[in-house]
Amino acid sequence: MRKSFRLLFSLALSSGLAASWALAQVSLTDLSVALYAANPEAPAPPANWDVYRIVREKLGINLKFTMLPTGADGDNRLGALAAANDLPDLFEVRSLALFDRLVQQGQLAPVNSLLPQMPGRANDRYNDAKRNLLVTNNGQIYGFLEPVTLSRQYGIWVRKDWLDKLGLKTPTTLEEFFEVAKAFTERDPDGNGRNDTFGFGGVIDFDTAGILPGLGLGNHFQWVYGAYGVAGTWNYNPRAFAANLREANFRKATEYIRRLVEAKVIDPDWATMRRADLRTRWQQGRYGMFFESVGGLQAGLQNFHANNPNAELLLLPPPKGPEGKSSMGTYSSAGWLYAVSKRAIDSGKGAAIARFLEWAHRGEGYFLLGWGRYRTDYTLPNNVPTINTQVPINVRGSYTQMRWLAFNGNPLEMRGRYPEINVGGRKYVMHQLMAQAQRQGNWIDRTGDLVVKAASNQADLERYVSENLVQFVLGQRPINDANWSQFLSGLRNVRFEQYEAAAEKALKDSGYLR
Repeated sequence: MRKSFRLLFSLALSSGLAASWALAQVSLTDLSVALYAANPEAPAPPANWDVYRIVREKLGINLKFTMLPTGADGDNRLGALAAANDLPDLFEVRSLALFDRLVQQGQLAPVNSLLPQMPGRANDRYNDAKRNLLVTNNGQIYGFLEPVTLSRQYGIWVRKDWLDKLGLKTPTTLEEFFEVAKAFTERDPDGNGRNDTFGFGGVIDFDTAGILPGLGLGNHFQWVYGAYGVAGTWNYNPRAFAANLREANFRKATEYIRRLVEAKVIDPDWATMRRADLRTRWQQGRYGMFFESVGGLQAGLQNFHANNPNAELLLLPPPKGPEGKSSMGTYSSAGWLYAVSKRAIDSGKGAAIARFLEWAHRGEGYFLLGWGRYRTDYTLPNNVPTINTQVPINVRGSYTQMRWLAFNGNPLEMRGRYPEINVGGRKYVMHQLMAQAQRQGNWIDRTGDLVVKAASNQADLERYVSENLVQFVLGQRPINDANWSQFLSGLRNVRFEQYEAAAEKALKDSGYLR
């Protein structure tokens, strides 16, 4: 990726001339592609989109692109098309349950034979054997499962200016975290003479963007359970598989959160606030430490520094627990999933599909699908793709509705999507902060969690665990032997043992638990 993107772009354009001549000698292949909108606020690409002309002239493909409706409506649309034996040739699947059903119905084709036909893309995206287990059936790979490029971007941010003002060191352990949070709450770090700051801001949030928050209190508190070695839902111990909440350290982690709440160093509204409320409050300057993604930070920096002109933020490594363990939480390495219909392969379209995906991976196809119209939607200053924000998103977004086929997380791409921001006299290099969050978080890969099917009473099961833990940490139920034993015994009432047994079987059958 050290080569000039501008040079690659020029070479891609010129190399297409020879390909155009060669492909003019063969008939066109009709190729239907259906994806979820990359930019839901923008319409589909126009009929005169250059991509249609270019893939026809250079790849010999007559491309027909349609956008799937968001959410469950998209699954329903695909289900209806499958029932009519009319699935698109290449399409995106957001539900693994639907994917599994289509495999069992014989609607999807194995893609093993297509991988050698797109060596660049296959090597960069589809060579992770562990991730491919999610889409493998009887030794055959039935989908192109993309790696996640933007997961593990969460972390705890701390006000360095408050640390400096109060003469405190950056906390590295749970005990140090508690003492710093207490000082931020009680010692008026913003100097306004009012008792209006809190040591930590977090909410119960299960909107994960690649993070697997586990049962209970969500991803904003997984760093506490990580410090006790029980982050995530399952322990992945092949000899004694069970849910982490059965471990003694799970109770200890819950007791630590109770300690934070009891000391009033967490915003007292944390159990009922939404993520949007949290973001409003950290931008106002009410928290000395808060849980946030790099993307969320980037979106709020201007407002934060307008409200707090002298502020400075640092990204903390996850605090260590009493045994020296630490982790920001668990994550899945699985990203977008693309499937190929059996009908497409039976019709001889495999080579065209591979050709199109390889073209989308780099060079001309990468730029056209990922960034849009050169010098209109984006430019290349210093060889870094840079979005032209003067073009309205509902216009620019129309030309990048297929961008997830292109984007691959290369360094220049990350610099373009997460640029350097200078605000309030501070410099934040967002792509470096992204890399820092991914590197120092001690994240635990639990991709296998995705093979565990939801229980028939999943909502009741999750509600039981969450409500009990909230009662414990709020002090509505004391955390003692009798109450904790009652909590664990009550799992039988929501058939938790059956859920555990099904999870163990699924993980072993798929090869994630050995």
